[in-house]
Amino acid sequence: MRVLGRTLFRLITFLLIMSLVIGVFGLFLIRRSYPQIDGEIRLVGLDAPAQIIRDTNGIPHIYASSTHDLFVAQGYVHAQDRFWQMDFWRHIGQGRLAEMFGPSQVDSDEFLRSLGFTQLAELEFAALDGQSKAILEAYSEGVNAYLAEHSGTSLSFEYMTLVLQKRGYEPEPWEPIDTLSWARMMAWDLGSNMGAEITRAVLAGSLPRSRVNELYPPYPADRPFILPQSSPYAGGDSVDSEPIAGVPDSDLAALLTSVAAQVA
Repeated sequence: MRVLGRTLFRLITFLLIMSLVIGVFGLFLIRRSYPQIDGEIRLVGLDAPAQIIRDTNGIPHIYASSTHDLFVAQGYVHAQDRFWQMDFWRHIGQGRLAEMFGPSQVDSDEFLRSLGFTQLAELEFAALDGQSKAILEAYSEGVNAYLAEHSGTSLSFEYMTLVLQKRGYEPEPWEPIDTLSWARMMAWDLGSNMGAEITRAVLAGSLPRSRVNELYPPYPADRPFILPQSSPYAGGDSVDSEPIAGVPDSDLAALLTSVAAQVA
């Protein structure tokens, strides 16, 4: 019994020590990807010093002497705070998830590429004016300045999942097209209620608002709101008022055709 007791004690002690070591190592990996929030960082290419002040909520406030420097700093801060999300979502928008997670994502990539967001982003960038292109390029400069100084789990703890899968993945430099394709992906993701909005617009042209609100209840008046109640977009009118002004028939027809094509 004494031998068994000693063995059990040693096992428990070993497990406690290993748990402590793993916990400390995990904390180290997590904290090494935290953004630098004080001190000075030297970035090549700035026109003049820029200042980034984080408030008590960690939200960065950027002060710069030129538009170029402002967006370089913004790109750098975004990469500090959320590069894993940026990298992951550009791969979603461009249908390149298999590069990160392997063959299991090929089917997803085929679907995502069928949406054509990369081609749309390329056309959009080519059509932009010089100032807009310069902003996107400055933002990319800032992101890439951060990538030049960090890699692996120092970029983000989530990259540990790829290390454990032995993917050997390394993020590539950020390009203006990445920003635009990510924006289109976010717009598509957040626009899932488009069909309901179009249907509501059609009904609002012929039904009283009270009937429309039965199908599409308005935002509760007792909940927090951003727009002032006096705003024409706040929806504070009585449900018994006149029918809502409808969207022009020609516009509705085009929208309905678009929705039908997506459903098909």
